Amino acid sequence: MGGVAVFVGSRLPVATLLACVSAGNSWERIVASWPWLTSAHLDAAREWAATGTTGDSGAVLNASVSQVHDAPRRPPERPRVLYLGISGVLHPSASTYELVYGRSPWVDDHCQYEAVQWLSTALEAWPHVKIVLTSTQPWKLGLPAVLLRLGTLAERVIGYTFEDLTTKVLRQVRTRSGTTRQLTYSSEDYWRLNKAYIVTAHVEWLRPDAWVAVDDEDILWPTLWADHVCIVDGLEGLKHPAEQDRLVTCLEMNFGRGGQR
Repeated sequence: MGGVAVFVGSRLPVATLLACVSAGNSWERIVASWPWLTSAHLDAAREWAATGTTGDSGAVLNASVSQVHDAPRRPPERPRVLYLGISGVLHPSASTYELVYGRSPWVDDHCQYEAVQWLSTALEAWPHVKIVLTSTQPWKLGLPAVLLRLGTLAERVIGYTFEDLTTKVLRQVRTRSGTTRQLTYSSEDYWRLNKAYIVTAHVEWLRPDAWVAVDDEDILWPTLWADHVCIVDGLEGLKHPAEQDRLVTCLEMNFGRGGQR
């Protein structure tokens, strides 16, 4: 996770758990998203925060998303976009699966990128929809390596959020002296953000004609975007028929039935 503090054996940043609690989410809802969490994790997170090792992330977490505008760097077209996660979506989240079941998903009839063929077929109804990857894998493995695994979906990919936010998106940040500067997100800034904020910032910058985000992280998404976000079970991903039905419904709501809207 780019050096951000996470709980051992997981990809959940400590700061994300604290932000969820601070936002007023019930413990029951938080545990529904990360079933392996216990009160001991929350106690450890609070102790960690009390040490002052969290870094100066307040300006990042509280930055006004409405100020993420930089027309010269924005693509001229306004595409219809599917914001696509990989781990927990195209295949189970291995870290969560192992924490819940005590074994790897790859020994339980799962394989990496197993839902690619289904998603490729499903998107045939919307031939003009493009894909922006929200996963960390393009950053970790390189975009070409990920595109090879995506099969025909690769033809739809127009970028990934880490690269766009750290090289193209300018935001106004207030400094400690009270002045403001236009800056891209640094790598450290990016890894402090939860998925909802990442997609929010990218949507405000790209301004797609229509969009859907599919992910296994359901915390802190703005309520007004409920119809745009499809949350799937990270232990199953899009291999499960119920999760497939949920995504198709969300696609039809935003892109029209059969892509006619």
